Formats: sequence, C-alpha cells, structure tokens
Amino acid sequence: MRHRDQWILIEGPFHPVSDANRDEITVFFPDFYDLGSSPALAGAKIHRLSTEELRKNCEAFLGQKPAAAPVGKAPWNEPLKEHFATALHRTQDLIKEGRIKKTVPAVFARSEQTVTPQERAQMILTLLETPKTLYVYGLWQNGEGVLGATPELLFDYAKGHLRTMALAGTCPKSESTRRESLLRDEKEMQEHLYVLEDLMSVLHPWGDVKTEGPKIVELPTLYHLKTDVEIQCKTKPEFFSLIQQMHPTPALGVAPRSAGYKWMKEFPGQEGRGGFGGPFAFIGKEEAVCLVAIRNLQWNKTSSMIGSGCGVVAASELEREWRELYQKRLSVRKILGLDV
Repeated sequence: MRHRDQWILIEGPFHPVSDANRDEITVFFPDFYDLGSSPALAGAKIHRLSTEELRKNCEAFLGQKPAAAPVGKAPWNEPLKEHFATALHRTQDLIKEGRIKKTVPAVFARSEQTVTPQERAQMILTLLETPKTLYVYGLWQNGEGVLGATPELLFDYAKGHLRTMALAGTCPKSESTRRESLLRDEKEMQEHLYVLEDLMSVLHPWGDVKTEGPKIVELPTLYHLKTDVEIQCKTKPEFFSLIQQMHPTPALGVAPRSAGYKWMKEFPGQEGRGGFGGPFAFIGKEEAVCLVAIRNLQWNKTSSMIGSGCGVVAASELEREWRELYQKRLSVRKILGLDV
C-alpha cells in the first residue's frame, strides 16, 4: 500500500492472527458482506520502499521473466443492463415505501483469464504514476488477489487523530461541463449528504466531528464530491471494532444503516463479489489505515473481474447511472494500464 510517500510491502508466507493490534503490521481484507470471512494476516517481513526502489524491483523482475498475454487483451463479459435495471427499480420501490433513502448496487465485468505475476508487476509500475489523491493497494496469495487504487478512505488513525471522508457524487471527465455544477446537482448532493450525515452520527461518540467541504476532487477520469471529516478521539479505538461500526457507509451500502445492507446480495449479478467495496486495512498497534476497496481488479486462479457501483436515490435515472458505472470500470482499466 502507498502511504505517506512510502510503499509498504508485506512479504509472505502469511498466517492468520486473532489480535490485529500488534507491533507488526497486519492486513485485513474480508468479504464485503461478511467481515468474519477472513482473519487479519501477518507476514514474514515488512519492507518500506521509495517509489524509485519499487520501480527498480518491478523492472528487474520483468527483465527476468518471459512476456505473458495480458488480461487486458482477454475477452471481457460486461454486466447485463437488465440486472442493474432490476436493482435500480427495486431500490426505488423501497424508497417510495419509505423503507430506505439510498442503496449502492454493484455490477461486474468478468474475464475467463487470470492475472500473471508479470502482468501484476507491470500494473504496479503503472500505479506508481497515479496521483496522490488515490490510495494504491493490493494483496495476493494462493492464486487469488486484488490490486487497485481507491479514492476512498474508511479511516486513517494515528496519535489520537482520526480522518475519514464522505465521498459520494460523481461526474465523468467526459462530461466536463458538469464539473462545477456537481455542487448544484440536487441528486448528487443528496447522495453526498446521506453519507456525511451517517458518518457524523457514527463518529460523534468518539469526539467532536469537524468537516471541511463539500468540494470537488479531481481523479484521472472522474470528478467526485468530497467532504473531509476529522476527529480528535477521546480514546484510542479498537480497530476491528471501528471497522465493524463504520462499514459500509452509505457510499457503498444503504441509507439509513438501520435498514441493513446484506439483502443487497439478492440483486442479480452479485455472485463472487468478494471484497469489492469492503474494508482493506493495514493495522498496527497504535496506528491503522483502512481503505474502501473500490477501483480494483480482483482475480482467482481462473478468472478476473472489475466491479463498479453507483448510488441510487429517488431521482436516479437508469441511463445516467449506467453510464457512470461504465466510466468507473473504464477508470480502473486506465489506472492499471490495461488495454482499453
């Protein structure tokens, strides 16, 4: 993971640990719908590298290995529009009934080709060039893995200070005339405020919540609405408990939280979602960083997939949301250097 101008690499073999608040850094990447699906993992060695050191390592590795056919050139099966339409219409029915205010359905493009070590090294080289507004992260072992660059932080805790963000409301750069209008877009602002209000409610017991925003944040292919949230905590959180309290915010789940979110797995096309949209955490004894695992490529021994999600509220329109979902998947392929 890239963090504070360093690249933190944990080398395996990995072993599960029950207590994540340890002197060594542990990694936690569970299933979106089941935080108990995977334990925290501790590795054999921890390396802290500069960008140039990591670049040289990847280039040396690629120089020793034969070329492989990249997953980017493999055939991709795009998600079915009718699946997303079903999720959108079910959501809006629930909104009309007054049971919820928002959900975030996800769809997935899939390929029957996995990721080779050579391609993984090439994608890391490409990710070295991503702007610092993106958190680069990855984990792989036993033929399965994830690699991506998310704009969203669930929390960053150090020295009593907790940072998070409300990141909701999107405009593709291809629609650049809408950039400034994002702040005046009633639908996008409504999505954003649901997330912000939820975060303030969840975090209030930890201390006084301070916010800055909303503002427009620029990413390689998208604009987002973002409000920064900060707290000087009264006590140090237990990091697993904090993840359980915060995941998922309405940026990936449901508003209000009281409506639950696991019922979203009944939407069509959700099989094999894995950790998409879930927490991806590097946890130490006194510090922790937990990302929201979006804008990534996930793979297993035989296949790969790229997910995208969008907030659905009462004012959502099928065609507009469908375009947004495509643009988010396209952004993943661009930041990973996959052929598009």
